[in-house]
Amino acid sequence: MSDPSKHHYIPAFYLRQWATNGFLCEMRKIRGKVVIRSKAPEGTGYQKDLYKIEGVPADIAQHFERRFMHMADTEAASAMRKIPAGRHENWSVKERDAWVRFILSLVFRTPEAVAAMKKQIKKISNEGVASVRENYLACRQPSDPPTADEFLAKRQSHGPAIRASNFLQKMMNSEVIANDILSLRWGCIHFMESLHTLLTSDRPLDMPFGLQSKDSYIILPIGPRTVFTATRNPLSLRAFSESDQTNIVRQINERVVAKARQYVWGMDDRAHRFVLKHINSLPDWQWISDRAKELSGHPPECDHAEQ
Repeated sequence: MSDPSKHHYIPAFYLRQWATNGFLCEMRKIRGKVVIRSKAPEGTGYQKDLYKIEGVPADIAQHFERRFMHMADTEAASAMRKIPAGRHENWSVKERDAWVRFILSLVFRTPEAVAAMKKQIKKISNEGVASVRENYLACRQPSDPPTADEFLAKRQSHGPAIRASNFLQKMMNSEVIANDILSLRWGCIHFMESLHTLLTSDRPLDMPFGLQSKDSYIILPIGPRTVFTATRNPLSLRAFSESDQTNIVRQINERVVAKARQYVWGMDDRAHRFVLKHINSLPDWQWISDRAKELSGHPPECDHAEQ
């Protein structure tokens, strides 16, 4: 039985594409060094209790991982199997939705993103508590306790944790952002002539211009020789030479590694020096942008009526 507290922010089904005989090469940044280990896909790219809702009964503490993330990853794995064969144009609505949700999850499910969301929502809640204390007597209803302390004592202390979990789910299900992705032309490119193979990381998604620009594109490695693409205009490598393909793979790898915070994975350790040079050299995502709050629904503040 799998460990319910082992929460993969880079799913095992995705990492399996780089595995040979059940193992892939993990290149992990630890205290300025890149440490190489051979790992099973299930044994890397996770953090214990990452999505656990603190302060609630045990039967619902792991609800987000067990229900939402497990379902999302299972459906995305099924959809991804169609991409290399070029059958993505015939996906069902469910498969397309699952793949979009997976793309969004790669932005919002990381330990750093989850921590940022929890911190922001806790800040909002603390500000709400301060507002209640300051304005309680003016806003107090006849049925409310006589003091702000008594009123606040009745509130759920785990409210911020629940709201953070709900906000994370909303971001991965954002209909407006999903429609932006669906408006792009989907495809895949195979780099069979490249001298290098593709790497992946804990930030494998390359989306440098967002989704509103005329130059918007998404590139996501989905195996050592294949990338998923979503662009305003179709892409093709049919006329590219071996040297061209090798150069393009190097450029893709550089961005995938440069955005990585801690982990890079490949088929083997031949990219060790490359990873050491480039890892964590680009800034991370801005997870809670004003537009993200607007599209997902801003996490509710500490409402006086909430009990």
